[in-house]
Amino acid sequence: MINRRNFVTGSSLLTVTAASPNALSAQEPAVLKYQDAAAKRELTKLEKRIGGRLGVALTNAQGGIALAHRGDERFAMCSTFKAPLAFALFDAADKGQVDMKKSFAVTEGDLVPYAPFVEQQLAAKKMVTLEQLAKATVKSSDNAAANLILKAIGGPEAFTDFVRRRGDTITRLDRIEPFLNENKVGDPRDTTSPIAFAQLMHGLMSGKSRAPNWAIVYDAMASSKTGLGRIRLGLPYGWPVGNKTGTAGDGLAYNDVAIFWPSFAGYEGDQPRSLAVYTDRPTASAAVVERTIADVAKIAAWVAPRRN
Repeated sequence: MINRRNFVTGSSLLTVTAASPNALSAQEPAVLKYQDAAAKRELTKLEKRIGGRLGVALTNAQGGIALAHRGDERFAMCSTFKAPLAFALFDAADKGQVDMKKSFAVTEGDLVPYAPFVEQQLAAKKMVTLEQLAKATVKSSDNAAANLILKAIGGPEAFTDFVRRRGDTITRLDRIEPFLNENKVGDPRDTTSPIAFAQLMHGLMSGKSRAPNWAIVYDAMASSKTGLGRIRLGLPYGWPVGNKTGTAGDGLAYNDVAIFWPSFAGYEGDQPRSLAVYTDRPTASAAVVERTIADVAKIAAWVAPRRN
């Protein structure tokens, strides 16, 4: 964990100044440039540790980019798309296109691999609502719930249209679960870039563009138990954080996206930061890749309070 403004990534140590963030921001630009370069060198080392590609983007308080590595390259979203999917559903409800509270039955035909909530409701012969499905797909990454939401809003095209209206010209969804996880080399379908996704999530949860139902989505992200060994593990204990993971089969991708407040005081007096971490075809084991994502979060935790 962070200690006296130091962070450790693997076997290397990057020592930084013990000055306060305000004092740091008043230093010469050359000093800040050097420290930014040091952080980027650490990200390059982490990429070499896991093999394949590592994509990272961290927003500052205003939604600009504070740190990036392969930030403009495309990566498969996998299940990280489910966080903005929930926002797309709420947007459709606000426009009167769907009824979030209306109950309906799920069927065997709705099931796809990994659907813990939908399977439970089906076994208990209970009805569901779109609001329940939105929370389930973010909190537990339920694939059937995600597909049912996509069906309700008009399919992957409607999701892409939603992010375009939010100013994201990069992120695109083309297929449903589980096919969107294919991650074929050179295939732009179902991809994003770290910068595009980090700024999309920041805009949905912060500032004047913040979505009306942002707190519902954040609560689902904050209560999620997926990815406890990824970004969450690398952030200081006590910082408010919610995350959404994404994983492709056969080790093709391990991703995590988080919204967090870089303060032990919580939400008061500060804007959140968004951190997007994507990997593509790592050669290291799943355990090493997850630990590396946590190490990326340690770097972000050092950078975030100093880039307003």
